[in-house]
Amino acid sequence: MQDPRIAELEEIAARAIEAVAGATITDAAVPVFLLRRYLATDGDALRDTLGLALAQTLALAPTDDTAMGRAGWLTLLVEAAAIADDERIVPAAEQLVDASQRTWPALTRIDEVSASVDACLRATAILNPDGLVQDAIDHLERVIGGAYRPGDGLMRDRDGVRVRGSAGDHVRGAAALLTAYEISGRLPYSMLAEELIAIAARERRTDGNLAIECETARVLCRLAALHDDPDYRGAAVIAEGADYREQASRILATQSARARAGTPADAARYGVALDELLRHVR
Repeated sequence: MQDPRIAELEEIAARAIEAVAGATITDAAVPVFLLRRYLATDGDALRDTLGLALAQTLALAPTDDTAMGRAGWLTLLVEAAAIADDERIVPAAEQLVDASQRTWPALTRIDEVSASVDACLRATAILNPDGLVQDAIDHLERVIGGAYRPGDGLMRDRDGVRVRGSAGDHVRGAAALLTAYEISGRLPYSMLAEELIAIAARERRTDGNLAIECETARVLCRLAALHDDPDYRGAAVIAEGADYREQASRILATQSARARAGTPADAARYGVALDELLRHVR
C-alpha cells in the first residue's frame, strides 16, 4: 500500500507542473520542489517541465530585488548547477551573490540577513569569489552574535524596546548557522542552531506563517541527521533525547491540509519539507 505522504508529493507535483506551464511562478519554491522530485524519481516525466522552470528562473531571478527572493533563487541555481548543462547558471548565481553582498550592510532584519548569508554560503559549492565564505560567516556572526542573549534567544529593537525576535528570525538564523557549521566544522554554530530552533519550536503556532513552519521542519531534519552521527554526538553539547524527526513529522502533519489548499508555492514549500523528512526516516 502506498504511503499517503507519497501521494501528497505526487499531487503537489501535478500542481507545480500546472504552475510552470501557466508561467505563474513568482518565487523559487515551485522550481525547487520540481528539481527535488526530478532527483527523487526517474526524472523523465519532469525533465521538460524542469527545463521550462529553470528558463523562467533565469528570467525572473535578476529582477528580484528582495533579500528573501534573491536567497531563494540563488539556492535553486546552486542545486540546478549539479544537474543542468546550462552555461547561464553560474553567471546568474554570481550576479545574485554580488547583489546580495552589497545589501548586507543595509539589512536590519535577522531573518533576511540569515537567509541571504545562508544562500551565499551554499553558492560556494559552484563558485568561490575571493573571501566569500569568510565574509559571509563574519557577517552572520555580527548579526546573530549582536542579537543573541543566552536563554532568551535572538532579541531585536522594536520602537525602542528590546523584544524577542520572530519565529522567522530564529528558524532562518538556525538554518544559516547549520550551513556555516557544514562549511567550517565549527561546533558552536550547530549548537547555537539547536538552541534557536528549540526556542522557535516552543513558541510555534499551528496557524503561524506556513513558510516558517515548513522551514522549521527542515531545520529539525538537519539536526536529526547530525544527531545520527556518533562522532558529532560525542563532540557537541546536544539536547539529549530530542526526537527531531518526530517533531518535524508533527509540524508537517498539522500543515498538510493548509498547504495543499494554498497556492502552488505554499504546496511546494510543504512538499520540499515533506520530501526531506521522508528521505531520512529511519
